[in-house]
Amino acid sequence: MDYISAKEAANKWGVSDVIARKYCRQKRIPGAKYQNGAWLIPEHAKKPKPMVSKQPAKTISPLSKKLIGQKTKKNNHGLYDYIQINFTYSSSRLASNRLTRNQVEDIFRKGKIRELFEQTKVSDMVEAMNHCVCIDYIIDHVNEPLSHQMIIELHYWLMFGTVDHRKQRVTPGVYRQVGTVRRDRPMPPAEKIGSMLKKLVQSYEGRRKKGLPEILDFHVQFEQIVPFEDGNGRIGRLIMFKECVRNGVTPFIIDDKRRSQYLAGLAEWGTYRFTLMQVVADAQERFERQLKLQSLRELPMSKFRKYGDSEDEEIVEEGFDNETE
Repeated sequence: MDYISAKEAANKWGVSDVIARKYCRQKRIPGAKYQNGAWLIPEHAKKPKPMVSKQPAKTISPLSKKLIGQKTKKNNHGLYDYIQINFTYSSSRLASNRLTRNQVEDIFRKGKIRELFEQTKVSDMVEAMNHCVCIDYIIDHVNEPLSHQMIIELHYWLMFGTVDHRKQRVTPGVYRQVGTVRRDRPMPPAEKIGSMLKKLVQSYEGRRKKGLPEILDFHVQFEQIVPFEDGNGRIGRLIMFKECVRNGVTPFIIDDKRRSQYLAGLAEWGTYRFTLMQVVADAQERFERQLKLQSLRELPMSKFRKYGDSEDEEIVEEGFDNETE
């Protein structure tokens, strides 16, 4: 049998020699062999047919495309910035972080706080900055299935370099240890966390439909496991946001004003779902108004005269407690 080089076969088939060598590595050319550092292809071998993927095409939501695009382009004053600032501010406030929204905005945009009117914890600033990193992480991985490793990495980025990390009260990316005691609620034994979390993720990913009830159900079960020494609520809310965007569900940001209803909803979920669903529905409505505002901002200036007398003129960006303290 006569052989030709991969480059000669590539010229014959009208493809690059890189593609020809790839065909060989994929064993798609009968009789091809690797010899003396080069691929040899039978002279009369036919060009392989295109491979047809057996996997269904992945559907990417328009919102995920927008966020990925704005993050890549560093689009100031877009939806990406809005989420970074307001999500970080609101979720951190739920975790007892005392930074104001303006301070969080300074940290996100400039990496510093210009004015401090009262004593501010270093950990509040570091954790706010880390939360911004976590939002970038979920945007980068927004269209990927949820995984156990993803949760571990989120916790690592959230807690790395914090005061609790440096004082060895928290180990980033590591489950809570045996002996951790919390007075507010019972917790599963530390040695069962890994298996419980993996089982929860597998069960969730195994569902054909992942709508709002399924995402909230995962969130409640995740919070009941209490996988980490600290940061469980923020990690859980980051996962909810990611899964909403991934599955075409309107995402939401729960603000500190609804803290009591949110916590009550988590506690009641097993027997009464209305409380948490109502908190989320209100938050989704606020997010939808923000989406509408952002779409108006993206219109060319020539289009604004068309909307000048409409009710859209009254839409105002939600400030999430935009006061200074």
